[in-house]
Formats: sequence, C-alpha cells, structure tokens
Amino acid sequence: MIKKVFILSFFIAIAGFSISFNPSHLESLSQNFFLEGQEVKGYWVYAEKRGDKYQVLGAKGEGDFCVDDVARVVLLYSEAYEKTGKKEYLDLAKEAARFVLRMQASDGLLYNFAYLDGTINKHGPTSAKIPSSWWTLRAFWGLSKLAQFTKDEEVLRSIQAIYHAVKKSPPETSSRLALFILGLCEYNKVFDVKEDIKEFADKLLDFIREDFVGTFFSVYKERFSWNGWGNHYAEALVEAYIATGEENYLKVAEKMLESQVPLFLATGLIYSIDRYVHLFPELSYSLDCIVTPLVKIWEITGEEKYAYLTSLAASWLFGGNRLGVPMLGPNGEGYDGLEYLHVNRNAGAESTICALRVVLHAMSLPYRYQNLIENPHIVSRKGLIVLEAESGNPGISDVKIVTGDFGGGAAVTFKGNARLKWESQRVSGKYRVFASGNFSDVSLAVYSNMGEKIEKNLSGDGIFYVGEIMLDNSLRISLSGSGFLDQLILVPERYGISFREGEKVKSVFFDLRENRLYLVEGQVFQEEESKKQKLTYRVSLEVISNYAILNLEEIFNNDGFGTPVSPGNFDNPAGIVGAYFPANEIEEGLIFVESTPFLLKVSGLDNVRCFGQRISLEEAIHVKNLHLLMAANHGDYEIEIFVDDKMFKVTATDWCILPKELMFDYRYIASGEKQNIKCGLDLISIPVDTPIKEITLPNAPNVHVFAITLEFGTEGER
Repeated sequence: MIKKVFILSFFIAIAGFSISFNPSHLESLSQNFFLEGQEVKGYWVYAEKRGDKYQVLGAKGEGDFCVDDVARVVLLYSEAYEKTGKKEYLDLAKEAARFVLRMQASDGLLYNFAYLDGTINKHGPTSAKIPSSWWTLRAFWGLSKLAQFTKDEEVLRSIQAIYHAVKKSPPETSSRLALFILGLCEYNKVFDVKEDIKEFADKLLDFIREDFVGTFFSVYKERFSWNGWGNHYAEALVEAYIATGEENYLKVAEKMLESQVPLFLATGLIYSIDRYVHLFPELSYSLDCIVTPLVKIWEITGEEKYAYLTSLAASWLFGGNRLGVPMLGPNGEGYDGLEYLHVNRNAGAESTICALRVVLHAMSLPYRYQNLIENPHIVSRKGLIVLEAESGNPGISDVKIVTGDFGGGAAVTFKGNARLKWESQRVSGKYRVFASGNFSDVSLAVYSNMGEKIEKNLSGDGIFYVGEIMLDNSLRISLSGSGFLDQLILVPERYGISFREGEKVKSVFFDLRENRLYLVEGQVFQEEESKKQKLTYRVSLEVISNYAILNLEEIFNNDGFGTPVSPGNFDNPAGIVGAYFPANEIEEGLIFVESTPFLLKVSGLDNVRCFGQRISLEEAIHVKNLHLLMAANHGDYEIEIFVDDKMFKVTATDWCILPKELMFDYRYIASGEKQNIKCGLDLISIPVDTPIKEITLPNAPNVHVFAITLEFGTEGER
C-alpha cells in the first residue's frame, strides 16, 4: 500500500522556553512507497508555494526522493530523540532509515535518488554510486547516530560497510572530509575508531586558510574555495575534540567561528567565495553549519560570548536577517532562500531539515538567549561590501562590460589605462581591500578622498589582497595593464553588529588588527544614513475619451525593456545586468491593452520598482476603475495598493507566468541572447468608484508598474 504520511500535531515546546521544534511541514513532505520490495518512507525533494499551500515535487531528471535529504532526517530525529527522550522521534528516525538502507549497494556505497515508482537512479551524476559521495557520507553520519539508540542489526551492518568502503577511498576535499569526520565521531560511539578520527581531523587542519578574512577552510589545498553550505568544519572539529580530547581541535573551531560569525551577522550568510564573492542566496543549510557547533561549544565552555553568537545567528530564522523577515514558517517550514530583495518561500526538504536542526540545538540555550533568537532587534550592521566593477563610473576610460560567470553577472574588461569611481555612504572607515578578476601584469591603485593610496601588482585569476585604506563615502581606482576586473571587496577592520537586549544596546564584532572577538555594551556601529528617497510625486495626466492617462516618467527607477545594444535589467536588483523585455518588439507611446489606453515607455528608465511611492494628482478625480500595467520578478506577490485611505489587495504575477494581456514571445538575457520564454505584463483593473487624489504603490521592490490609467464613470466625468 502506498500512502502519504502526515504528522501535524506534535512538536517540542519545553515549558518556560520560547522557541519550539515543529516538524509538521517536514512530515507533510513524507511519502510511503515500495523500494526493492519493501515499503519505505521518503521525503519529497522540493515543495513549491502555491497560494496558501505547498505542492511537493521531485528533482527533474534526478528523482523524487534522495539519500542526501532522508539521511538528514534520520540524523535530525535521532538527535531529537536524544534530546527529548520522546519515542515518536526514534520511530520517525527508524522509518526514514529504511529508505536509506534500501539505497545501499553490496559494496557499502549508496545511490542517491529514487522515483516514486521504485526505480533507483543508478547512473546520474548526482545519484551514482561514487566513493566518498555526499550522500554516502550523510548516510554514514545519520545511520551512525541512529545506531546508538537501536539494536537493529541491519543498521549496524550498514554503517560498518560504509566505514570500510570510505576508508578505501577517503574524501580528498575538505568539505567531504568534514562530513566523514562527523560520521566517524558518531560511529565511534558504537565502534572504537578514535585513531581514525585523529588521523582525518589532522588532515582537515591542512586546509586552513587565513589569507582572506579571519579563519576559513578551503575546499581545495591548491586554491582558495569556500561555500557556506559545506562549512561543517567547526562542528567536525568540535566532535573530534569530544571524541579524542585533543584541545587544538576545539581551539581551531572557536577561532574559526569567532572570526566568521560576526561577518555573517553583518553581511548575511555568504553563499560562496571562490574567484569572486557570491552573496546570495542565504540558506538555512549555511546557518546550521555555524549555529549547531556554536551551541556545542557553549555547552562545553559555558562562555557567554558563544551563547550570544548562537542566539544572534539563529535569529536569522525569526527576522534577524538583512530584510527583517521570518525564514521559518508557522508549521516549521524552512524557506528555501533569502535573496537580495525577496524571500524564496518554497520550502523543500533540505531547507526545512536544516532550519529545524538549528531550532532543535538552539533550544538548549537558557530562556534569556532564546528570547533574543525569537525577538531580535538588530540596531546596525557593518559588514563586507562588494562593489561590482560594472557599477563603477568609468568616466572617459575605454572599458567594456562583459557578461558571464562573474559576481554580479558581469565584469569590466580593460587594456592599457583605465579608471573607475564609486560614491557610497556605506563606504566609511578603514578597510582591507581585495580585488577579484583576471589580471595580466596589472598595476592596481586605490585612492580615497582623504589623500590615501594603496597599490599592488596583480597577475592571475581569483581574489587578491591589495592593502588597507581609510575611506570616506567614495573611492576610485586606476588600472594599468590588461584583463578584467570583477569586484572590489571591502572588509572593515572591525565588522559585526549592534543589537538591543531589553533596555541595553550591545555590540559583537571581530577586530582584524587585534585578531579578536569582542562582546561589549554600547553601540559600536552607527546606523547608516541611507540616501533619502523621494516618495511623493505630483504627476501630470492626459485625458482621452473617458480615460486619464498618467505620465509616470518622473517616478521611473528601472529599465525593464532593452535591446542587446542598449540592454535593460528587469530581474536582477542586486546587479547592473539582468534579463529584460524586448524593446524592439513594441512601439513607445500610446498603446491599447484590452481596449484600455496606456502610455508605455521602452527606452531608458521605463517602470517603477515599488518602494511605497505615492502618486499625487493635482486635483481629486472621480474614478470608476484604476488600471495598471505591471509584472513581478522572482515569483508572485500579494500586494496592497492604496487609493487615498482605501486599501485594495491584488496579485502581481511573475513576468513569465502566463497568460498575459501584453505578451512577448521571448526575452533577452544578460548576455544579449534571445531566450525563447514567453513573458509579459498583466493588466490589473481595480474597481474603486470614488474620487481619488492619491495612489500609493506597494512596498514590494520586485513588483514593477509600467503604466497607470484612470477610467471615469461616464465619458468626460471628472
């Protein structure tokens, strides 16, 4: 019998404690099916938000359920049982383990993906039986944890087989090596492998790099590469310390987290650092990699600073992030990512499991710190700043913007001498400057308006340290040589946050010069004086028949239309380049959509990214219907539009979700190539039937308004 299992009623809520562990959504992703002749329980890989419900989905071309996720479920519920003693969590761990066990081959290694019909994907690159694969290592970790609470002989045989298989071909990259160490530390509680733990933990230490910011581990020895979702190093070293008593492992973990966590609190959960810094998306997977070891270090040392770092980091789930929005849903949904200006509210297995693991471990903290998690009040931040080269002002320099695999999707190429300049109120204080790009015997000089200068000769590909400089709201650079510049990366000498706890303001920061973490009372970082944006606009209108067509040109702040010669950027608010509507497919000026006239602009700035702007008319006009041409990027949005004091709720749909009243057969992508995806604008009509003087747009930056027309009740009525 195939059935879908829902467990919606139980969750951990300890009396007197604030946050709770609620796996209801996780269990709504579960599905019983038959695999290798046995009924097993998998967890769907993806869950897309559709209205107020979630639709479960598999990974196209890979499978519906994977060991990578289900092994995490085994680990999560085994830890929940260990912490609470609740038998239902042990039962859930055992149920999930049946799927993992059926995915194991005779040589001890595991396949990753299976389909609902019971077919195992044995050949795909993300599923094949590969030595030291992510999924084999996760299975080893999860099942070794479960083996401590069950006498199931199949589980014991399975972890022994994995142990011997991985030992024959151990991981060569640091991120997988850290996972193997985590598995070994749990396996050690069943079979004595302390010497193995010491051997591999010592090898892990060979990957430490301190040539960027603080202490990081590189995935590879030969070049620096790091990612937030593989940042399990601190937890691996803490567990290695617990297993072996080697103090150095604990010290390195402490040193790493003390330098990294203030950076992530101030900047966001950086996605990856390789040839360039990739800031987004921010993931609960990355959060788990820092919160869980922080809790364990606090439990070992009892030091207050680790409790604060834990609570401030975990508050990311409850609104303590850049956008001040929750990343954990009411049923324990772990949202899939925090982007530059929006939340991806899909909630698949991986994101949900990692968010729940953060909550589970953070519940070990006393109530005082849990309250800081659930009710964060971040006063100010000072973190890493990434200046994309293409956003700089080149003046008369002969530079070109090229698109491709770069930090913001573009970079600046130069040959000979070139200059770039940036003005930003965010750039103030002393910074360590790094440059990313590809350089052929390039001389790079950085100047501040305070008379300081640093200079460095660069050759090669990647991120290079340039030097330290004092900046005050601007900087300029000169380049001599040839190559491309992707990013300037500015790291403040002190980075961290100021936050409120009760009536007091405190600050936590890392000082690069002193190489030390500080937790102090008082506001160390001041709130940035953001550039004041004009919000109220008086617009003109033209009356045609029984319509008043608004001229929104003064309010436009985005270029949604373009051509390869003059590109736009509709969908990438974090960068200078993006995808856009084809301006060559429509004439600028008066157009009719469903018989309603609009004034459409398709050159230069042509639409409004909505930040709550107010559109004021010279005099009140009695309007029957309010018509808007609009579209959204990165999903659909439920928005509120105010007509004077009256609020109307409407849905702004993604520009590529059909049907559209104004539609195009293709769009251009950042490179200037045509992409044969239909896209367009929606005609939103709102019956208002009232005199209006002011229209207030939603505060939803991923919603774009291209045109607005007012319809009178009868022809000429005003």
